[in-house]
Amino acid sequence: MTTTTAATGIRDTRTFWRLLLAFVAPIAGFALAAANALSPGDLGGSSEDLVASVAAHQGAAEAGIWLSGLFLLTLVPGAIAVAWVSRRRNPTFTAIAGFLVILGFISGTANPATDLVALIGVQKGVDTKVLVTLVDALNNSAFTGVALLPFLLAITLGRLLLGILLWRARVAPRWMAAALIAAAPVEFLNVTGGNLQPTLSWALTGLGFASATVALLRMSNDEFDLPPAPPASSEKE
Repeated sequence: MTTTTAATGIRDTRTFWRLLLAFVAPIAGFALAAANALSPGDLGGSSEDLVASVAAHQGAAEAGIWLSGLFLLTLVPGAIAVAWVSRRRNPTFTAIAGFLVILGFISGTANPATDLVALIGVQKGVDTKVLVTLVDALNNSAFTGVALLPFLLAITLGRLLLGILLWRARVAPRWMAAALIAAAPVEFLNVTGGNLQPTLSWALTGLGFASATVALLRMSNDEFDLPPAPPASSEKE
């Protein structure tokens, strides 16, 4: 996945970065969809329900926690991939949407892992009332409310903007962009109750972000980025 350019003698790693972004782009959406599907309790339910459901289904809770970690690890690279393939078609729109979404996704790392707190507490025999109090305190802290506001904007308005961006850029089939446009309304206009709509929403997000995968696999290295340049010291010599 690397070559050496004849002009500079420097190893060209553009293929590596292009394929890496293509691989990573849809992972976050599908990972969170799977985590939502495995969640033993209703997403957004009370702290009492969370602790009780985790205690009753510890295996599912642990699998969901690992998938949520994969979601956080790949979310920002996925957004970067979408912005990268769209930036030349719509540079201003990409800058606005990309800034909002990437900043918001980064703030998502401040989200307290209440499922993990509940699981570890249950495994260590912590009293249920103590766990419920701790989970409540984490969810209702001022820091959590402020830190998560950009994240909430990113997963609502931000996903919608990225979908519109992909629709206008036409870097992949438009039905993939339509999937991302639909993702936020599907999640937040809750009709069915339970975890079905959040699961479907993030599966649609994975499909939308896969637009970047399609675009990155279609483009050449020269379309992806400029070739490596010689070191500054060589230019002076």
